[in-house]
Amino acid sequence: MRDSSDIPGYRVAIVTLDSHAAGPAARVAPALSDDFPGLSVSVHAAAEWAENPDALAETKAAVAHADIIVCNLIFLEEHITAILPDLQARRSDCDAMIGVISDPAIVKLTKMGDLDMSQPASGAMKLLKKLRGSAKPSASSGQKQAKMLRRLPKILKFLPGKAQDLRGWFLTMQYWLGGSDDNVEQMIRFLVSRYSHEAAFRAHTAEAPIDYPDVGLYHPSLAGHHITTDINDLPAPKQYTATVGLLMMRSYILASDTAHYDAVIAQFEAENIRVIPAFAGGLDGRPAIDAYFKDADGTTVDAMVSLTDRKSVV
Repeated sequence: MRDSSDIPGYRVAIVTLDSHAAGPAARVAPALSDDFPGLSVSVHAAAEWAENPDALAETKAAVAHADIIVCNLIFLEEHITAILPDLQARRSDCDAMIGVISDPAIVKLTKMGDLDMSQPASGAMKLLKKLRGSAKPSASSGQKQAKMLRRLPKILKFLPGKAQDLRGWFLTMQYWLGGSDDNVEQMIRFLVSRYSHEAAFRAHTAEAPIDYPDVGLYHPSLAGHHITTDINDLPAPKQYTATVGLLMMRSYILASDTAHYDAVIAQFEAENIRVIPAFAGGLDGRPAIDAYFKDADGTTVDAMVSLTDRKSVV
């Protein structure tokens, strides 16, 4: 018996490391409510729990009443300890619980239809091991894992039974890693239309994840998502005096949480300095450095500034 049936509405709770996904979730809410009346989506940042006990209390309350729970980027012991008991308590009553890109204790709570990652090792676990890559992580192993992630949902689409829920797990990860407004919306549409106990919600479908480059360039003056892979697309001041390479986080760019990046770019350009704002997936910026700050003759920038820690940007 569902323990939140007396609470109106259908709830999706996203528990993640920081709050940059809150923007996309808020912006897509109106479009989602048209097809899923009463749907609410909340994003809860574990990075806020230590300094803000109220934020942790809000997360626990959201988990206790959520119909679908997505957990990602929960690695730190203090974060796991704070929320794991609440996730465990809610697991059997929610429609789906999805743990991706997190500590194994979180991932094992995954329950999506016939997929139950708390069970002993199975074919699903063998597929997961393929994504672990080399025992010595490198830029190339990360790129191979990204390619594998894109291929697996296409392969699993043709397999019956539990493979479809495993495919759903990989799709959820793919949506999340490409966390633009479009992908966040389609992730929620996919999960609600497939796993909701509301029959009317299951009549809807979701579009496939949009692929964005793992390594690329960003500039606020570029069209669309302000992303390119061609350095010649970037604007530059006339007769610039120096070139600075900026290293940025891909996840913030896709989520359009870029005010801090835009301010730094504008300030450098106001000083007649050419800016090459580059990003790479994850915390390893070497692929972006190799692609855009170097050539066959050596370094092509006069200086490099890392903006991968938002707290360091003033």
